[in-house]
Amino acid sequence: MIKRLFLLAVATLLAGSVLAADKVSTATANRLKGVLAQVMPGSPDSINATPLPGIYEVAYGAQVIYVSEDGHYLFHGELYDVQTRTSLTEERRTQARLAALKGIDESSMIVYPAKGKAKHTVTVFTDVDCGYCRKFHQGMEEMNNLGITVRYLSYPRAGVDSESFKKATDVWCSKDRNKAMDKAKAGQPVTDAPKCDAPIKSQMALANSFGVTGTPSLVLDDGRFIPGYLPPQQLLAALEGKGKGKQ
Repeated sequence: MIKRLFLLAVATLLAGSVLAADKVSTATANRLKGVLAQVMPGSPDSINATPLPGIYEVAYGAQVIYVSEDGHYLFHGELYDVQTRTSLTEERRTQARLAALKGIDESSMIVYPAKGKAKHTVTVFTDVDCGYCRKFHQGMEEMNNLGITVRYLSYPRAGVDSESFKKATDVWCSKDRNKAMDKAKAGQPVTDAPKCDAPIKSQMALANSFGVTGTPSLVLDDGRFIPGYLPPQQLLAALEGKGKGKQ
């Protein structure tokens, strides 16, 4: 009941005239940071006003929460604009994903480039032991022929002490990482990898900030997030806005 009343209140506010968002003062931002430090790990990346008076958006990477101006109330959920039927929360998460991916050196990824002219790029959090990740990989040639560049980041779901983590490390440390990935996805061992400082932990941390809980998890080139497997043609449709995939 409380949730329904809250959503009704939000809808009532947003359905009226567009509300001007006040600029967040330094004093307000610092005060909210102090309050949030008591309940949230780390420091927020940004604090922004929302169309709702007295409610502020706080972003930790791609994770977005909302807090009242006095710092007494905090909630996590979707904030919708009823008039445009869009999620303001997802818009912010999309921007954060793109910004985070832009800051990653592509050399730390395993990239399968499109054949001919690249039309789209999809970034995929993958686990070498995940069945649907292997199914996704089986469609690599078709995806590349469709003009889709695939960039892999690692997310061993079993954690840092798992066999999957070790396999991912071997793949990323291999001299030919694409060949090693092909072998791993086919269930074959990668035995010739030297020791190296593989970026697996940092990629897992990025995945967690994106809210990844399973693999494969796809980030499209416009920042949309799709948790789960899509076959090549359906992925192309999602990239071109002709299908919503599994959002």
